Amino acid sequence: MTHTMPSPDSALKDFFKDNETFAALFNGFFFSNEHIIKADELEPDDTAYAESIKIQNDKRKYKVEKINKYRDNIRRAKLGYLVILGIEDQSKVHYSMPVRKMLYDALGYSSELSATGNNQDKSGWTIDERLSGIKKGTKITPIVTAVFYTGEDPWDGPNSLHEMMDMDDKISPLVPDYPLHVIDIGHDEDLSFNNKALDELRLVLHSIYSYTADIDTSIVDNSTLALAGILSGDANLYYTAVDSKGGEQPLCRALAERDEKLLAAERERTNALIAEKDQMLANKDELLADKDKELELQKEELAKLKAELAKLKSN
Repeated sequence: MTHTMPSPDSALKDFFKDNETFAALFNGFFFSNEHIIKADELEPDDTAYAESIKIQNDKRKYKVEKINKYRDNIRRAKLGYLVILGIEDQSKVHYSMPVRKMLYDALGYSSELSATGNNQDKSGWTIDERLSGIKKGTKITPIVTAVFYTGEDPWDGPNSLHEMMDMDDKISPLVPDYPLHVIDIGHDEDLSFNNKALDELRLVLHSIYSYTADIDTSIVDNSTLALAGILSGDANLYYTAVDSKGGEQPLCRALAERDEKLLAAERERTNALIAEKDQMLANKDELLADKDKELELQKEELAKLKAELAKLKSN
């Protein structure tokens, strides 16, 4: 193979470059496939957020720390107003994901506020506006973040900030919750998308993780099989799909072809190992033959010495 299997993050970034797929993910998960997010109205947005914050040290002095975050996939959507839609890729369960998502969204809001305040006309600002860094009545863009989880094990992490806390009914109303929207593409059987690529990916990953792919006759695109191979960590499935060079095929046939290649590779390794062992044995036989010759020469030399010694004794 001259090409290397891409990383899951890289593969999903390419996958969600298609606005139809991006929109279908949100419409399928959040709006029961109602056509709320329109692909032709999606616009790219900055994937990088940076924010400087002041942190007090032990000597009660402040230092500035810069926090950087790169969103995996992000778009701006027009719903009569702007909404930022973000997708965070996860191949493993992340047990602090609600806090992580809350931080990322907060950085997005803070970054937008900084940019908005810098672009506003500050003439006539009140003291409170100058302290705030923005003009009174400034609005920010809502952020909706979905966690696109592709791991082998079902998501068993927390689905909200409150799930990470121990508290009673007296305190919980006072602590703002922060929900986590997890799209467990390989295990949630209730998922449905009006999008061929997404629905095929859901089907293939579910079949692989439930060990039914070898009997699944569903026709799927080889590009989906390749992506499923990347996300499930099955390099052999990825290379099998890539070598098929486009088109579609039954999932079970792709798995059978993959398994046949694995068996062929195993036979090749076994034959190579047997040949290596045979060569080692041949080398040992050759070495033993050389030792036998050397021993025969030593015996002949010893016989000569004994004969000479006997001759000397007889004289």
